[in-house]
Amino acid sequence: MKNPVKNDQRVTNPGQKVISHQLIAVVKSIFSFLSSLKVAIPLLVITIAVTIGGSLLPEPDFFNTWWYLSLLGLNGISLLFITILHIPIILERKGRNALIGVVVTHLGILIIIAGIIYGGMSGFRYNVKAIEGEMTIVPGLPFVIYLDKLVVEDYPAEAISHLDEAVIPKKRQESHITLLKNGEAWFNAVIAPGIPAKIDAITILPAFKDIGWYFELIVTDNLGRPKTIPVRPWQPPIFNVGTTPAMAHSLMGTGDFSAQVFTMVDEKMVPLGVVSKKQQLEVDGHSVALGNIKRYTGLFIYSRPHAWVLVLGCLAMMAGLTWHFYFRHRDRSVRRNR
Repeated sequence: MKNPVKNDQRVTNPGQKVISHQLIAVVKSIFSFLSSLKVAIPLLVITIAVTIGGSLLPEPDFFNTWWYLSLLGLNGISLLFITILHIPIILERKGRNALIGVVVTHLGILIIIAGIIYGGMSGFRYNVKAIEGEMTIVPGLPFVIYLDKLVVEDYPAEAISHLDEAVIPKKRQESHITLLKNGEAWFNAVIAPGIPAKIDAITILPAFKDIGWYFELIVTDNLGRPKTIPVRPWQPPIFNVGTTPAMAHSLMGTGDFSAQVFTMVDEKMVPLGVVSKKQQLEVDGHSVALGNIKRYTGLFIYSRPHAWVLVLGCLAMMAGLTWHFYFRHRDRSVRRNR
């Protein structure tokens, strides 16, 4: 009696062979398509054009989009297939030393592309504002940032009178921060522009010149009911003082801190008055007083886990180019001597 298992295997073998041949044919077609210079060159041109266009856009996450990373991946696969296809030709016509230079150079480029894709998928960059005495929560971070104190010191006016104040850094700009985990202090640091804090592959760097004042306005209606309006310069609120819609901004001058309250009439700013610790404002039977005043600073928070991959790729590419230009003719010299 025949073994039924063997009979079943004999029946399914032809179908398996057909599937195997089809799979091999598909792989060969993909290899042939992506290893063609007629595909690789337009693909490279498109990538360069998209990269230039993306660098002009204000959206920082452009280079982290899935389709841009996929475009880079196609370039990498195309370069890999072209390298594999031309290895026998280079070895036969130019020799082993020329082949080593080409392969190592292309390997370096592939490592760089892989590093960019890895960084786009796992790295991040945030631009946040931190206010003195308040916590800053950034989604995805394993800690909360608490700005204990912001110390700012300007140069004397007479020392910088001949310079453009917009491009002059502060004489002193120190952010004293505490990182909190599970509600408890975990890490303390004093950071400044150019002097970041690095924790678990995450970098926290204060922004240059992105400092200012956060303040609160206390609007009291005609029934004596107060309402606190937080005024963040990077996101100024529109609030009502009676029936009048209003906005406010700090007045950057000497002396005590003050803020100007204004309304918009025919798309023009119309001042309503100035408030300070010593002066209130009366509008439509409502009073506007100045509340808490705090400094704020901008923070860059980023992670670049792919940095070492990019360095490795650049070193490999430089080594390959050096080998290619200085050692590729040795095979020809040996042949001539023979």
